[in-house]
Amino acid sequence: MPAGFAQPGVLFAGNSSAPDRAFYRQVFNKLPRDTYTRYVEVGVGSFAAALVAANAGIPPAAMETSDVTLYTGIVGTAVSGGDLASLGMTLDGEPVELPDRPLVEQAAHLLYVHWLARMQAKPEVDYWTNLVTDMVEREDAHKRLLVDSLTSIAERLRGVSFTPKCMWDHIAEAEDDPHAIIIAAPPTYKAGFEKFFDTGGRVEWAEPPYSVFDPDVDMQRLADHMEGKAALLMFLQEERTGIAAHPTPVFAHPLGDTARAYVISNRPEEIFKLTGGPKVALGMSRSYSPTSLPIISPDHQVTAQSRIELIPVKGGECDYYRDLWMHRLAAAPGSYNLLVAVDGQAAGVIGYGAETMTRPYPGATKYTSHLLMRFAFGAPHHQLRLTRLATMLAIRRDTAKLVFTGASEIILAASNGLVTVEYTRHPEAKGLRGLMTLDSRAKHPDGYKLSYSSPWSTDSITDTLTTFVTKEQAWRASRSKAKK
Repeated sequence: MPAGFAQPGVLFAGNSSAPDRAFYRQVFNKLPRDTYTRYVEVGVGSFAAALVAANAGIPPAAMETSDVTLYTGIVGTAVSGGDLASLGMTLDGEPVELPDRPLVEQAAHLLYVHWLARMQAKPEVDYWTNLVTDMVEREDAHKRLLVDSLTSIAERLRGVSFTPKCMWDHIAEAEDDPHAIIIAAPPTYKAGFEKFFDTGGRVEWAEPPYSVFDPDVDMQRLADHMEGKAALLMFLQEERTGIAAHPTPVFAHPLGDTARAYVISNRPEEIFKLTGGPKVALGMSRSYSPTSLPIISPDHQVTAQSRIELIPVKGGECDYYRDLWMHRLAAAPGSYNLLVAVDGQAAGVIGYGAETMTRPYPGATKYTSHLLMRFAFGAPHHQLRLTRLATMLAIRRDTAKLVFTGASEIILAASNGLVTVEYTRHPEAKGLRGLMTLDSRAKHPDGYKLSYSSPWSTDSITDTLTTFVTKEQAWRASRSKAKK
């Protein structure tokens, strides 16, 4: 499956946090088995909490799960041994045929079709187009990974039941049962399912009726609704510090300087008897926060007359945009960071490093006079490759001067340009074509390790923008002609 933001787990508070799962495990391990014989998980997502419950000894045969997304519908139906044809999945108006293969392979096929359609519906930027190319060229390999994941979940949750159903409907069925424990991992932002799983209308299925969950009001609605109910409830909420849906959260851990992940229960005292009291997980959490600038609209018109600003920012501010636009792909943070603003809107980030000069690898000679471009990344845009604009700006010596200040000025003064390294499945990084020179190519377990370099540019910001706009217009014209 794709990493980071391309994974559905990013939408569910309960599927993305090790501290939360550890707390759930503590509760499940001590949960009275003779009292709670019915485990109900709504918004089950990727089955993370259900797997924790199974590992804690709750029998999957006692588990009822539900959700309203096609992704989870496919996974849940396969894991529970159901009929995938009942999902009624279509692509471009035509039924998606199930291969004459075992159930998990049929499910892997449906997940692949859905996944590919989602990626093809994304804006035409390098990250998404490269991902689509890889998916098509290595279809069999991706399906094998899906089969392995599905098989593992099915083996660990043998006997679980799953039904496509609105969480409010499922809660209504269990809320008055004193033998039920209800677990919920609601979406962390409104219409998250719809936006994340959007295929541009290409994929449809027998979707159950449901209401869109709005965290701003429905977290509190859920807490209020379950107050005094016979069933025991636990659900996850991400919110600003001190604004929990219940005055007594049973667990919390930091999500930066100003936000927390809470576990909310309708009967905190009962949970405290199992855990020994309220629990808080502390750790070395890094603060990720945006600047005050809005993010550039994907259809904003960038022209040669646009206003470009290069703004030194803190690492946490830069990482906020980098993780958002890189879809949480892992990348080393930059020591010297800049935000690229276009017409007053956040449009890109640049991260430099100096270790190629200050701490070169043993035997390194060629790049000891080059600073490191850790990343130059642009916001998604429907027409422009803003990553190229960020890279063109990063290559300017005057851009680097904005962050290599004080004692680090001497490092910049001694440098001759930039070097960067790309790990890719392809023998060339198309995003750097025409911007930097490919100096070396080495085989890597995942493809190639490519080293690129560039001397410092002396172009002004105005000239850089004009060159960018002119080349982007020519690039779009050539692509339009090729499609014809």
